[in-house]
Amino acid sequence: MIALISAGAGPGKNPRELLEQAYQTVDSLKDCQVVYRDTLRYGKNPELRASFLFQGKYLRHPRMYYQLVKEAEFNYQEQSGPGSQEIYREDLDLILLLPSAYRSLGPIAIYPEDPKAFGMRGESTKTSGPWDYVADPVEMAKKGNLSVSDEKINGRECLRFEVVQDPGTYYWAGINRIRLYLDPKTYLPLRIERFAPDQNQPVVITEYLEFNPNTGLDAGQIKFQGLKNPVSLIRNPSADEIEALLKPIARQRLKDPAPDPQTILAGFQQALGRIQDYRADLTVRFKYHRLRLYRADRFAYHRDPYWFTLVTTEQKANYILLNHSAGSSLWFSPADKNLHLIGGGVQKVLGEQTFYGNDYKFISTLGDNPYQLDWFSLDKMIRENFLNDRARSWLSEYQGNKMWEAQLERGRETPLMQPGRINLVIEPQTGLPRVLELSGYDDPKALMAMTIDNYKINLPLKPGEAKF
Repeated sequence: MIALISAGAGPGKNPRELLEQAYQTVDSLKDCQVVYRDTLRYGKNPELRASFLFQGKYLRHPRMYYQLVKEAEFNYQEQSGPGSQEIYREDLDLILLLPSAYRSLGPIAIYPEDPKAFGMRGESTKTSGPWDYVADPVEMAKKGNLSVSDEKINGRECLRFEVVQDPGTYYWAGINRIRLYLDPKTYLPLRIERFAPDQNQPVVITEYLEFNPNTGLDAGQIKFQGLKNPVSLIRNPSADEIEALLKPIARQRLKDPAPDPQTILAGFQQALGRIQDYRADLTVRFKYHRLRLYRADRFAYHRDPYWFTLVTTEQKANYILLNHSAGSSLWFSPADKNLHLIGGGVQKVLGEQTFYGNDYKFISTLGDNPYQLDWFSLDKMIRENFLNDRARSWLSEYQGNKMWEAQLERGRETPLMQPGRINLVIEPQTGLPRVLELSGYDDPKALMAMTIDNYKINLPLKPGEAKF
């Protein structure tokens, strides 16, 4: 049994000491079995909404987390319907999925660092234990203000901690404020509310309906329920198969001087002013922790109205992608503001699939989505995060021609899973990038490298057309 603690916000109580005491109490649990509801909101026009009722089993050491979706409602395409199950295993550092719709395929292994391992608000099975959730406001409080008060919620007495993170610090998943409601006698969590900046209503509500601590759970009790294919039929190339394709983009640094970085970037911005649309051939080489990707794409971009078309001509990845084979087409339609996907290979039998344009499953903070790194988005990212006195420039030889190269570094903290350094190889005649490299991630060996070839600007392009 968890020890009972008599606590209250009362006068003279230090909020940080009280929160730390609460965290240590929850963190000391050996296991717990819970039922909780997650209610989530994301984005605008349309706003994505989801509600899940989970049954969870959590073993603290070594971590093994099990979640079963008991109920689910959402207004977008989602595979985690009722009956879907997930298990996180610390010994493998893998999340194993058994979606209800694809049970016949067997368990699907996914790396926790894969963007698709995260939900719309940064939630992940790897960090779904109650001790993980209580740790979040503890960490946020290090970069913000903390207060505590005695409250009542749903007729129950509770302690309410509120953390507001300081402006200018990085907000994970866009969350800058958390309210944590704890039982004042046991410090067990009752409810967690997460807020985005300038929003009075929480974008995530986690409410524990049942909470049973220290139940004697062991690893043998954490397993998938029901019938399933015992062998996973999902196969991806190994990292070793792809590693040989991830060679550095060859170029040679020259001794001749180059313009200063500010002049180079100003020329890039001026060049963009002359562009309404463009097409280009892209190659992407990407590595981040265990993720490996090589792909080649044909890309078309239109500025106003905004749309893009991405046709994948070659692709190898050791993790699951929505369009995980060559021959797929993905485009954003200006008519309905939605994403349209025709998969490659056997996925073609599914025909055209339509997703909301702000569907979080298509968003990657890692830089492995080429359509998110068009020239205009790249310029915006530079202006918002990389314009400072750390920039350097030099002359390089690339593809037999002299090019300008600029190296840029963030002027503030680098968020997890995002790059802290940009290298741009710029064509002097046009002011446009031919090579883009992202590095300086939380993984020191991580790198995203893109080449941009055979580009043409201001063409009569049409959205959704695969031949251009």
